[in-house]
Amino acid sequence: MKKIVYILTLLVVCFATSCTKLTSAQKSGMALSEQDLINIAIYDSIYDLVKDDSGVPIQELVIEIAEHFLGTPYVASTLERTPEQLRVYLNKTDCILFVELCTSFALTVKGLRLGQLGDGEEFFLNPKPFVKRADPSYRLLCDNIRNMRYRLGVVDGYSSRIHYTSEWILQNQTNGVLYEYTKEYGERYTQHFNFMSTHAGNYKQLSDTAQLRRIREMERHLEEQKPFYYIPQRTLRNPKVMAQIETGDIICFVAKQGNGIDIAHVGLAYEYGGEMHFLHASYGSKEVVIERQTLADYATNGIRVMRINPTLSNYIAPKH
Repeated sequence: MKKIVYILTLLVVCFATSCTKLTSAQKSGMALSEQDLINIAIYDSIYDLVKDDSGVPIQELVIEIAEHFLGTPYVASTLERTPEQLRVYLNKTDCILFVELCTSFALTVKGLRLGQLGDGEEFFLNPKPFVKRADPSYRLLCDNIRNMRYRLGVVDGYSSRIHYTSEWILQNQTNGVLYEYTKEYGERYTQHFNFMSTHAGNYKQLSDTAQLRRIREMERHLEEQKPFYYIPQRTLRNPKVMAQIETGDIICFVAKQGNGIDIAHVGLAYEYGGEMHFLHASYGSKEVVIERQTLADYATNGIRVMRINPTLSNYIAPKH
């Protein structure tokens, strides 16, 4: 089994072999921190292992990359620092950052730069990915993460980061990276968005009244996106429904209703031992693992399901 531990043992070798790549990054104007040096060593190691697979279907590539991160430590709240800026960690992760990283990494391996098609006000299902050709690199990976994580890809204070998973889904659906197919097998449910604004004391950044006001505006905007759908656990027990979920689908576990939070956990569907499980950054295991429980057993409050746009499978990074 591929482990990040194995990759970290190669850090010394990777550092030596990546010196020329660091120089090219410096020439591009990218300021490199100590964390960047760690990231680049890991990026180079994994990229070298998967670069020849840039032509495989996108979800297969996402899972191949995810498997290389098995064993990566789970660390919560890595982004909750000030001032707000793009922070990328390849040596530690949480659930949503893990899925975001693997998806962005796959786009990077295929030589694609994610753009922004929407205006931040209207969301829609876009069947054509809004991407441009680019040379795979660590900098491209960071750009792709920024465009998935921040509203319209712009870092402008704490409130510019996407905090509710539903908005992350809507933005990346508008950009054509993924689409949600929960409605096809699920049912409507009532979802409110107010946890952050009603628990502002839990977030030191929200002591800034301007940031709190923007969070409230974002919550109201999400409320307007109704209806929302979910697949309840009882429906997941139906083999015909479970058969529609594919390895590599993004699984969002719905939070307990009534607390103002939409999604409690995120992972990647993963068929294992003839049953559908999921691969995720586990709080309980404190690392990236293949979950022992089946997807249906774990999904107490139901799930929402996204598929990465299969059109992206048609892109192959150019050979150099």
